[in-house]
Formats: sequence, structure tokens, C-alpha cells
Amino acid sequence: MIKKERYQTRNGAFVNGQKIAVKGIVLHSYGCPQPDPAILAERWDSPGANACVHAHIGKDETIITLPCEAERGRAVRGWHAGNGRKGSGNDTHLSAEMTEPATIRYMGGSKWVELGDGSNTKSHVLATYKNAVELFAQWCVYHRLDPLADGAILSHKEACARGIASNHGDVEHIWSYFGLTMDQFRRDIQAVMEGGSVDFGGAGEITDAYGQQIRPLDGTVTVIYAGADGLNVRRGPAYDAEVDFISEKGDKFKVTGVSADEKWYQTDSGLYISAVPTYVSFQAAAAQKEPTESAGYYRVRLAWDRPDSQIAACKVEENAVELCRQNCGYKVYDPDGREIYPCIEKQIVPMTVCVKVFDLKIRKGPGITYDYQKRDGRPLFTGKGKFTIVKVREGAGARQWGLLKAYRDAENGWIALDDAYVDIV
Repeated sequence: MIKKERYQTRNGAFVNGQKIAVKGIVLHSYGCPQPDPAILAERWDSPGANACVHAHIGKDETIITLPCEAERGRAVRGWHAGNGRKGSGNDTHLSAEMTEPATIRYMGGSKWVELGDGSNTKSHVLATYKNAVELFAQWCVYHRLDPLADGAILSHKEACARGIASNHGDVEHIWSYFGLTMDQFRRDIQAVMEGGSVDFGGAGEITDAYGQQIRPLDGTVTVIYAGADGLNVRRGPAYDAEVDFISEKGDKFKVTGVSADEKWYQTDSGLYISAVPTYVSFQAAAAQKEPTESAGYYRVRLAWDRPDSQIAACKVEENAVELCRQNCGYKVYDPDGREIYPCIEKQIVPMTVCVKVFDLKIRKGPGITYDYQKRDGRPLFTGKGKFTIVKVREGAGARQWGLLKAYRDAENGWIALDDAYVDIV
């Protein structure tokens, strides 16, 4: 873990300089898709900021932003927990914010969806988890904290339940998708303090790549994302591409192309900006609209007879379906105007399906954002054969997901019910 010191000297918490006796540490998560810890560290370094933590944890580096390592058992009081029915964790606990991957999008509250193939999200979450373990272990050693002691190490969600923080769902709202828990976190901190390490077996390799084809597209795009972290403009059409600069709500760009996966607009400066419609609003040039009405496009609209409501025309069906999934009320129409999503026949459960492939993986939840069920560290497969499904749900990566009967008690064994994998018997 690379650790840098950059105090937020203009933030009110630093200026006040009020000290606390350190009783524990609260772990937070940004709540917005911003992977760079320097962005919010910089934005919170202002007199008007209403939050200030002791550290921002990124995938590659951690930035210390409030004095907390100069006096054993003492630290500058941060603004991180808010107030609960029994007071505030600001008066007793250190704090750290974990960055979040650019490959997710919030749907309201703590609910989020995956925008990529899942690899970058998982890689970022596991890397920040490991860095958080190492940072907390260092703090526990320095301030003589027992990570397994009651109330010493808490998530924001746990601090709220104890009555010393405002009502938030972090960090469990992301960790639960990858089988991570606060109990495991506390045990891992203890292990590192005793000379051990955290090892995920190399999981979470990023598969996003720059090499995809860019198709010509003529139009303009306006940033409508209003988050404090801004919207990244990158040097390549991928979530792991280097960020060139941060755009803000209202910024406009001329569009000259769209990536093959239809998730990135190429601007006239050769940079790339997200094509997610809740981040940006695309306006096609007049000459561009006619080709989208030709054969071969899957259109995302509120209704077929509402062309004014169209938010995308995709050459790839699955791209249109995924976009529709992220925009409540919209539908996907094939090139002939037939509604193809979400026109999924309601299945009566329990039902029997016949799996046609050998390598259909079992996931812990209904979507590709959930980790696989594993044995000896390897993903479990159904194999070919007939299986009983006891519940169906929609989720990222497939039109429908089915809960296998063998996993119904914990509801943690789901398979994709796409036609390519299964037949309904």
C-alpha cells in the first residue's frame, strides 16, 4: 500500500483542530463511482466542505487527510459519522473513506448496477479492501486498539445501528456482492497485526481493453451528472483508461464516434466519455438520425410509437437490453418494431430447466455483480442436465436468473436463464 500525507488544511475540521481520544475506527465508502482518492481529497479541502475524514483509500494509494498519526491515542476530530441517537462517532473514532469503481451506477439509495463485465468492479473492491485492512492494522498498532474488541472497528452501517452515526448502508452495500463481511475484515486486521497478509488468490483481473472498434457517430453530448465527484473524461474507451480531466454538469462535447460496446462516446479531441444516459444526454446531428431508422438497429424507447422518447439505437441486442434494464419504463424494439424486452413470459415456479452447456456457473445472487459459488477456490458449475428452479428474478447480465432448489434456504445459488444456456422443460 502506498500511503501519502496531504492534509485538508482549508477544511473546517482541520482548522478547528479539536482533538479526540481514539477509541476505534469507522470505515466508510464514497457512495459515488469515483476511483481516484485525490479527487474528493481535493474537493473536501475547502472552507465550505461539510465532511472530512482521516484518510481516503484508493486501489493504488491511500491519502492521509487529517492528523492522526502524530500522537498515540489522540487525533484531530473528523466530520464523518454524523449524529445518532446516542451521540456521534466523530467524538471517539478515526475514519476512512474507500473509493468506489467507475464501473457502477447508483439507482437510488445504496442500490447500484454493474456497467462493465464485472472484472474492474471486483478488482477495485478487493484492492481497496486489502488496503483498508493494512491501514487499519497500522492504526490499531499505533493507537493500541484491539480490532476484535466490541465497537473498535465499525462500518458506517454498524455505527448507525449502535446509535453513533447517521443512517447509511456503507460499506456492506458493496461488500456483500463479493462475499466480504465486517467480521472477516476485523479478523484480517488482526492477522496482519500478527504478521500475516490478505490474499485473494489473484481474483479480480481487469479485462476492459482499449482495442475495440470505434464507429462513426455525429452529434453532441451534454453532461447531466450532478455528483460532486464530476464525470471522468478518459483517454481510452474503457473504465481502466487514464483520466484526462473531470467534467461537470452542463459541459458539452462534440461526438465523432461510439465504441463497439456502445458504452463510450469519442469526442472530437480524441478523448472518451461515458454513454450511460443518466450521466450524459446525447443529441444526434440531423444527418445521423436517418441511418438509425434503417434496418439492423435495436431501439430503446418508452413505446414504439414514441420515437421522441428514444434514448438509444444499438446494433447489438444485448447492449440495448442492458441499457433498458438501467432505465425504468423503457422497452427494447427489434429492427422490425417488435417489443423484445422486457417481454419475458412470467414463469410459474417451481419449474424444471434443462441446462445445455457444461460450464454454466452458479452465482451467489441474481446477476453478474455477484460472486460465484466456489469449491476449493474454483467456481461451481451446474453441468448439463435437469434442475429445479424455485424463484426467478431480473438481474445484470441475463434476461432472467433462476434460483436453484438446492440453494433455496440461503438463496445464494442462481443461474442465468438465457436461451443460449437453458431450455424450459
